[in-house]
Amino acid sequence: MRLLLYGMYQLSGWIFFIVSFPFFLLYTIVYRQHREGLGQRLGILPPFFISEDGHPRVWLHASSVGEVQLARALLVELKELLPEAHFILSVMTSRGMELARRELGPDVRCIYAPLDLAGIVDRVVTAVRADLYICLETELWPALLVCLRKSGARISLLNGRMSQRSFKRYSLVRRFLADTLDLFSIIGVISNEDRRRYIELGARPERVRVVGNAKYDLAAANFSPETAHTYRNRLQLGKDVPLFLAGSTHTGEEKMLLSVFEELRKDNRLRDLVWIVAPRHLQRLGEVEVLFTRRGIGWQRMSDIEKNGRNHDIIVVDSVGELAGLYSVADYIFCGGSLVERGGHNIMEAAIYGRPVFYGPHMADFQDAVDMLESAGCGIMIASEKELLAGILHFLDHEGEYRAAGENAARTARAQIGSARRQALLADELLRTDHQ
Repeated sequence: MRLLLYGMYQLSGWIFFIVSFPFFLLYTIVYRQHREGLGQRLGILPPFFISEDGHPRVWLHASSVGEVQLARALLVELKELLPEAHFILSVMTSRGMELARRELGPDVRCIYAPLDLAGIVDRVVTAVRADLYICLETELWPALLVCLRKSGARISLLNGRMSQRSFKRYSLVRRFLADTLDLFSIIGVISNEDRRRYIELGARPERVRVVGNAKYDLAAANFSPETAHTYRNRLQLGKDVPLFLAGSTHTGEEKMLLSVFEELRKDNRLRDLVWIVAPRHLQRLGEVEVLFTRRGIGWQRMSDIEKNGRNHDIIVVDSVGELAGLYSVADYIFCGGSLVERGGHNIMEAAIYGRPVFYGPHMADFQDAVDMLESAGCGIMIASEKELLAGILHFLDHEGEYRAAGENAARTARAQIGSARRQALLADELLRTDHQ
């Protein structure tokens, strides 16, 4: 049955590739998009990719920006445990590649992930010759995993999470997924609920371990008392200028939050309020800016401030990797992807700077963080923009309560430190077991 399901997966994948690739190639020629890395996606890697010195090769796979940030936290620990190892990171998106090249340094070789088709993945696996493959979160590519297992590589999944939405979707192909999960020697998951869902989908219980969320270690790594001073200077904000930050927003949320900003400015205590909007996806910048322009509201891209000075009270973040640092200067924070059904985003990045965090009801992807912050009284779920407005005004009238909530937020976030180390130790254990 496993061979039949895998064969059907490959056959349908190749048929789709053969039919669609000519149109995709024409698109890249005409619009000049997605050209970079096309050869690597087809399994063609640069010559002399990794030196032949006998040291272990560790391949991490990250889908996009969020997983690249996670990889950064893990690599700090992995490099300490495996100082002589070669590290390779594969990504799916150009934004992920941009961040990886900027943040991970020249000692991590970055490539675009190959299409999950037999023949293509074989070329890449043969070129990389990984001793250990680390899949981050839930990036399951059956052809690649099968080829890696045949090559003798050990395979692990780290920082695994399984939302209820993903669980329902994967349940439709439970038999095939069980065979895929069986290829992993170790599955490190975030919470007990994630563990239950992975096991129910077919993972072997003895291989699934709860290790926490390494993204929360990344929040701690980004923390610095100097960060706020740096960003206030970059944004040309006076010491007492209040700041409202909406991080990782999605379509529909900016419109709702704009009304909150306008109402807050009516309060004399917030008449100088500055609003920073950080869209989750940079390709939405035009959409967000059109919203402000049509409403006759002035706005400015963050990159423009350093060139021309700040001349508006709405700032749109137009570069990758800034959000965690921006949280340090915010007085009031809303986490996007939560008033619309996108699963939310990492609220610990804000909490570690001692800020209570507002978010909508759709936080399924970070339910563990929600539970921790709400139990400490520093995570505030709101059902609408009206509730967000009321919540901020409440804290404005109760400064002592807001300060206490902020202290609880920082304490809760910093207590999560250590997950990246635990996950790196799992990888080290697996690699050393293989080589004994």
